[in-house]
Amino acid sequence: MSSSENPYAPPLSEPIVYDAQIVEGQGLWRKGNILVMWKGAQLPERCVKSNQPTQRRLKRSLYWHHPAIYLSVLISIWIYVILALVLRKSAIIYIGLSDAWFARRHRAMFIGWLLALTGLALFGLSFHSLVRSDAFPWLLVASPLVFLAGAVYGLLAARMVAPQRISHDYVWLKGVHPDFLADLPEWPYHP
Repeated sequence: MSSSENPYAPPLSEPIVYDAQIVEGQGLWRKGNILVMWKGAQLPERCVKSNQPTQRRLKRSLYWHHPAIYLSVLISIWIYVILALVLRKSAIIYIGLSDAWFARRHRAMFIGWLLALTGLALFGLSFHSLVRSDAFPWLLVASPLVFLAGAVYGLLAARMVAPQRISHDYVWLKGVHPDFLADLPEWPYHP
């Protein structure tokens, strides 16, 4: 009786993979709409957002920590920062992006910076218009909102992929095109 037929068999654990064993296109799996990859694996020369062939790659430094660490914010923001920096896992990957997605990313970063700098300019203008008391409250409230909107938009819209989880050897990525994932084998391990 094989282990796939035995309901009492223990779950398979993740295999240990070494750098010398990985070539381009190997060490990649899909788990639903998530890309699972070995940290040293090379992604194929296709755009992860459109599945189009590409020669351009974008280096991404990814960081992740367990979501339970966010609970430490209830105690102190400084405790959270220290725990997040100490307990985070990291990975460096190179994702393929088409010219259209590179342009889209640059446009999102430009809009984010433009809004953030506009927020700073409005903040400075609010103190310059202290003499005119009718404009001061409006500018003082609007400037941080415009700054935050620009910063958040720039960070989220320019992000191409995001880690769902990072372990010692593997990275789980979300934000990958379904056609890109369709060519990959199913993740055979439990976690």
